Amino acid sequence: MDHSIEHAVGIYIGLLVVACLVGIASKYLYHLPYTIFLTLTGLLVGVFHIGPGIAETGFSHDLIFFVFLPPLLFQGAFHMELNRLLKHIAPIACFAIPGVIVSTLLVGGVIWWLAGISSLAIAMLFGALISPTDPISVLAMFRQADAPEDLRILVEGESLFNDATGVVIFTIILDAVLDSQGGGLSVGSAIFEFIKVSGGGLLLGGVLGYIAFYIMRRIDDPLLENAICLTLAFGAFWLAEVLHLSGVIATVMAGLLIGNQGRRLAMDKKTSNTIETFFESIDFILNSFLFILIGLELREIPGFHTLAVNPWRLLLVAIIAMLVGRAFVVYTFYWALNRVGRKRPKSFKHILFWGGLRGSIPIALLLHLPAEGELATYRPALLVAGFGCVFFSLVIQGLTMKPLMKYLKIGADLP
Repeated sequence: MDHSIEHAVGIYIGLLVVACLVGIASKYLYHLPYTIFLTLTGLLVGVFHIGPGIAETGFSHDLIFFVFLPPLLFQGAFHMELNRLLKHIAPIACFAIPGVIVSTLLVGGVIWWLAGISSLAIAMLFGALISPTDPISVLAMFRQADAPEDLRILVEGESLFNDATGVVIFTIILDAVLDSQGGGLSVGSAIFEFIKVSGGGLLLGGVLGYIAFYIMRRIDDPLLENAICLTLAFGAFWLAEVLHLSGVIATVMAGLLIGNQGRRLAMDKKTSNTIETFFESIDFILNSFLFILIGLELREIPGFHTLAVNPWRLLLVAIIAMLVGRAFVVYTFYWALNRVGRKRPKSFKHILFWGGLRGSIPIALLLHLPAEGELATYRPALLVAGFGCVFFSLVIQGLTMKPLMKYLKIGADLP
């Protein structure tokens, strides 16, 4: 047996052990959300240089994009109830598409202006990767508090689609930053590219999802249907990227179709439970790996005094920019939507703002940043600032969500 493979396998078994221990700690010790424990684990790994070097894991930037993202996105889409989603499609679409674009511009602009990053494109790249939200911790609290279903759908639906939008924008900007000819990307070509890759990914995901649905209607084998869903999650992403379309949107569309039409017409209860349990397990493992891997990346960063920009200054500016961008999008869009459409409780906007936590998608995009060209100069500081934003979001915002919900009298009394 190749000893390098043996070594890498041993490392990933060790990472799985750590993931299980963190899960046990979150469940039995303090009853805090698992993601908070994961964030603290990543911090400890980075600060105290725990574990192997990142090179020993066989880690690559494309591994994050093509192996980690598809099942995470498919799992989120599979659980989304389309009928309830469509009832709130206007606010979800506004927050998830123009909202992410505005957030990217605001965060990127503030960082470019105040944080010492001279490249506007790299500042915008950071804005795109930090804008997608992660509702896992908040939704667990919603269930505990029996929060209104409308609020839950808004938070969950926005997160699903702003993940897709954020990754598409991130990919477009990253391609421009890495453009070897230095031509960059004009606003007009960026808009065209966004529409092309998004629309193409939507169409491709729908076609592949329907093909999988057609096959699943004609068989009754939970394990085989689970294998088809796994193949669909990776296959839709890979084929879309090969065709220069959005793999993220293709996977989300396929997951929505199978999770709704497929679950209703092509699956019995056993099949549905098998697929749900499998993808939830994959989601748990991949989220754990992401936070541990970012810790291993952080431990490789040399002394902060050697970096191109002051990471503490960048971190402080990034957190402020993240909050300002989120506040502007939520309060402005919520006010406009209440003026022209269905009136929603004013208290919801405060939860949407403070509950816009950052989680696994920003971490995955940080890990996907290659150390090439001008990006190599700023990458270490971006890793520190990006992880710091996620840490602040999950720990500070996450732990204060319960008191905020109590203050706003949303849902049942929380313990």
